Amino acid sequence: MTIAPLAPTDFLTPTIDAVLPAGWDSDQSLVSRDLSDVSTRELRVLCNQLYRSLDMDFPPYGAQEDYAMVAEELEQREARARQRIEPAAPVSAPRETFRDNPLGSRFEFFHDGVMSGYVKYDLRAGHIWLLETVVTEPYRGRGLESVLIREALLNAHQRRLKAIPYCPHAQAFLTANPQFTTLIPTS
Repeated sequence: MTIAPLAPTDFLTPTIDAVLPAGWDSDQSLVSRDLSDVSTRELRVLCNQLYRSLDMDFPPYGAQEDYAMVAEELEQREARARQRIEPAAPVSAPRETFRDNPLGSRFEFFHDGVMSGYVKYDLRAGHIWLLETVVTEPYRGRGLESVLIREALLNAHQRRLKAIPYCPHAQAFLTANPQFTTLIPTS
């Protein structure tokens, strides 16, 4: 019995034909093919297959150029997708935050992260005394005092506290906005 000698390609790693998708001609170069009709998922699969073919002992002719072309197409698609997702220089509305600072005994108002004013209070036996309204220099004259008093009164109402307007700004606010007088105790 005689043993037939093996051809040099019989014991090598799989050829590009085993790596490329079914129906793809190994002699056909991807460079001549238009990749715009190929889905991104298929491009990723093809990129992985071409990368595996480059890892062989004898990669097919032109596989490196094909891999570079497919990888570049994927990068271009990702860049276009990022441009659609990320708007250029979004213009956001100023963020305004009102919070209670119990350690400082005051309601604070922040505009874009900067404290622009506060209402100092004293809390005793279910009553909240609104003592003083302070607005920082750059925010004066913008009507922030009334915003501070309104939010302080609404916060006291939510917490079921009886608000007592000791501050002149609070008294002026209640005169200008009589609908809030129902939040003030009568006795």
